[in-house]
Amino acid sequence: MLDFWATYCPPCLEGIPHLNDLQNKYGADLQIVGLHVGGAEDEIRVPDFVRKLKILYPLAHPEDALSNALMGANNAIPQTFVFDRNGKLVKKLVGFDNFIKADLDAAVEQSIQAKAF
Repeated sequence: MLDFWATYCPPCLEGIPHLNDLQNKYGADLQIVGLHVGGAEDEIRVPDFVRKLKILYPLAHPEDALSNALMGANNAIPQTFVFDRNGKLVKKLVGFDNFIKADLDAAVEQSIQAKAF
């Protein structure tokens, strides 16, 4: 799973604890990577944000080519991409609320149940 986020994003703040829950639930069967897209001005806030939310999964900064390829012209965050074991995109979700949470849970379950070829 790839999750594009920033510290100033209220839906990111709401969704990250659920990502932590998913990581705890599925352990080694799920790999989440948080991709910070908040820019240089937001970078300084990341360490405190990580401590506050107790983020359990690795974080990185995506190259522009990756962000452009996945997010396209839609720069709304969070954007979460769930892939199966074969690298096939299962679901793209934009934002976070209870409906998106349910869709995310279903997509993660589907991706984990997929057989690797």
